[in-house]
Amino acid sequence: MLTKEGKPGKVKVRKGMKTYTIPVDQTGCVPMWAVVERFQEVGNKHSDRGIDSDVVLPRNLTPEEIIDWWADPSCCDIDGIDDEVAEIYSVPLSIRGKKRDALRNLAVVATKKESNRIKKILADSFTAEELELLTRDKGFYITTNAYMDDCTGYYLRMQDGVRVPHIVLEDGTTPDGIVHEVVHHLRALDGRTTFPTNREGVLMNATFNAYPKSKRDALVEREERETVAETVARTRVDRVQSGYYDSIPGMDSREAYLRDQDLISQGRALKGKAAIRAAQRNFDKSCISRAVISSNKKAKR
Repeated sequence: MLTKEGKPGKVKVRKGMKTYTIPVDQTGCVPMWAVVERFQEVGNKHSDRGIDSDVVLPRNLTPEEIIDWWADPSCCDIDGIDDEVAEIYSVPLSIRGKKRDALRNLAVVATKKESNRIKKILADSFTAEELELLTRDKGFYITTNAYMDDCTGYYLRMQDGVRVPHIVLEDGTTPDGIVHEVVHHLRALDGRTTFPTNREGVLMNATFNAYPKSKRDALVEREERETVAETVARTRVDRVQSGYYDSIPGMDSREAYLRDQDLISQGRALKGKAAIRAAQRNFDKSCISRAVISSNKKAKR
């Protein structure tokens, strides 16, 4: 079922005494990202997975076909989401211990090979404690696209209209691009983000939108600069640097990136407090601290 206009959008479906608003794609089915978001939002990521239900639904479902699960994910399973296999939550065998436990709560909607690559990069770039923070409660989820025109990734922080944080990545995005978006999420949760945010990491839209554009631009610029610096601290030299290095006046982007790698972490991949301290300690001397970034600018990596 499509919207009344026959286009992708959202439709309302009634179940018992409650009406649910469910996204649909151009085929009239509920897109995979929406199913994952719903499970992250209301499903029990521990008890709803690992035990097969008597009823396992296929993935491509209309709102009418999925409504029982949408209202109560424990009533049945959806193939690859909360069944015994739950492949979107799978973790490479090379990742062990607390990091493995944390990453089992991260849904990555991608090929198995790409999902494994992304989770290995996250395990290499964040401590177990950071991964636990990143994936607790509703956590966040990642989807991938074959090609993105003007950037290789973006982060949708929790806010009005976004109930679960969502990172979108271009297929094959290098470690710098992947870690950059996850650092945004970490900063939203631990209170270091420049955006007005409550204790749960939810963007205070009304407050942010009430600021004059000059202040919004300044907050975006500072957030991106600091996120890039911390990403540099957490990753070794990448073959593709952040596109924000193109925005440093009078400097070659590659040269600026390599200078920051040497300044901030000496080319090492730091984690946890060591990464945060290295980025903060060297930020004012870094090249990225001079990048000119506006609130409507996207950077291709």
